[in-house]
Amino acid sequence: MIRHASLCLSLVLALAQGAAADTVVIGAQKDNSLYGNLGSTSNGKGDGIFCGVAGNGRVLRGLLQFDVASNVPAGSTITSVQLTLTMVRSNAGPGVVQLRRVLQAWGEAASVPSFGGGGTGGAAQPGDATWTHAFFSTTPWATPGGSFSPTASATQTVGAAGSYTWLSTPNLVSDVQSFLDAPSGNFGWLLLHSDEVSVPTAKKFGSRENGTTSARPRLEIVFTPPSPFAAFCFGDGSGTACPCANAGLTGNGCGSSSHPNGANLTATGVPSISNDTLILQGSGMSSVGGVLYFQGSAPMVAGAGLVFGDGLLCAGGTILRLGVKINSGGASQWPEVGDPSISVKGLVTTPGSIRHYQGWYRDSAVFCNPETFNLTNGLTVTWGA
Repeated sequence: MIRHASLCLSLVLALAQGAAADTVVIGAQKDNSLYGNLGSTSNGKGDGIFCGVAGNGRVLRGLLQFDVASNVPAGSTITSVQLTLTMVRSNAGPGVVQLRRVLQAWGEAASVPSFGGGGTGGAAQPGDATWTHAFFSTTPWATPGGSFSPTASATQTVGAAGSYTWLSTPNLVSDVQSFLDAPSGNFGWLLLHSDEVSVPTAKKFGSRENGTTSARPRLEIVFTPPSPFAAFCFGDGSGTACPCANAGLTGNGCGSSSHPNGANLTATGVPSISNDTLILQGSGMSSVGGVLYFQGSAPMVAGAGLVFGDGLLCAGGTILRLGVKINSGGASQWPEVGDPSISVKGLVTTPGSIRHYQGWYRDSAVFCNPETFNLTNGLTVTWGA
């Protein structure tokens, strides 16, 4: 019997159980160079990116942007970032090169250097970034020379020709996390030499158009993908969601007289239709009797639960029974060896399907309702191919 009472507080918590870090290495989406005080000079398609002071005293700054959102799954957590550039030419000694986050969109068009190694740039084409324009010749920079953060995201001392890596820093990780979460604000970094006074200090790095593949910019990102599991519908710790003020621990189902912390449903494995290793794990339940694990096609009442026995019914829509398991020490799991997989038992056949799971168990003592049964929290699972 379902008793209609106050709805439970619906809350979704991301679970990172067993989440393994992934790594991706991507090339630059675009790059360019700015030539001090020259509003019509650029280097969109040249083989190098420049920063520092050229022999003629002109200040040079480089621009780099990487398409993070197309290469890292949305919702991932960035844990480490490092940028590798190859310095291919310089007439100066060692110098510190900073990465500054760019604060304004900019362009790479078809400009190429007029001659030599590219240090003097070439005629800017429509849409190119120049010293005065983020997009030549329609959109100026907020500040000539590029609009960028006053704080360095990472620094590296660059000496002789060779490969250099800007190692992960909190600022660098924060930049890339924001590039992932808000792609419209991804304008990349500016290469800024720490000495823009001495002559010369300029460094030329291989651009994404460089003829030597290994000399092109590379961004390595280590990230933790989003969990396919999300717990929902449980006692909020105040007793307002559960019947008779029997709230359990936050994240668990409602408490009872014999199990005041409530029962908890979690999952391990991979919810993959082609290779299903998903296991539901219930704990904190009565050691007397068993638990019925079941699947719903939707959360109950748009994510809220209904009072049901001593607990809250969280999974709704079309209900399918997975099976009953006997608890040992208040814990059990579905499936066990010999049981069909959850996707097979639950008739899940379409990648991207979202299903909602819960455990229904007999309680060993009456708390406030005569039914003497309770439920775990709900668990939402997103199924992959």
